[in-house]
Amino acid sequence: MPVTERQFEAAAAIVGDKNVKPVAPFTFSDQCRFYGLFKWGTVGRLLPPYEADDIDTDRRPASRPGILSVTARAKYDAWAAAQDMSKQEARDEYVALGQKLVGPPIDEAIQKAS
Repeated sequence: MPVTERQFEAAAAIVGDKNVKPVAPFTFSDQCRFYGLFKWGTVGRLLPPYEADDIDTDRRPASRPGILSVTARAKYDAWAAAQDMSKQEARDEYVALGQKLVGPPIDEAIQKAS
């Protein structure tokens, strides 16, 4: 069942909360995946052609960050990796990843947001 925008925002708040203990520790790869899915689920495509509901398209990076900018490059790559899915698919995958790594707090947040 697809998650609503409200459920997605509730899950994102839990994932971003430093006081919530995850079931499994986040790896750098997990953090990048969360970032890419969140960006895709909120602001839209990284690269043209943009969709009608994409926001801040003029503030997107003009090119991939350099190799010495490790974190910026990883974030760019994570966002670019989500290019072939819809916003709804990105939101669904974000929540599923949150349920896997954070566990019950995500389920509780989704229930409250329903």
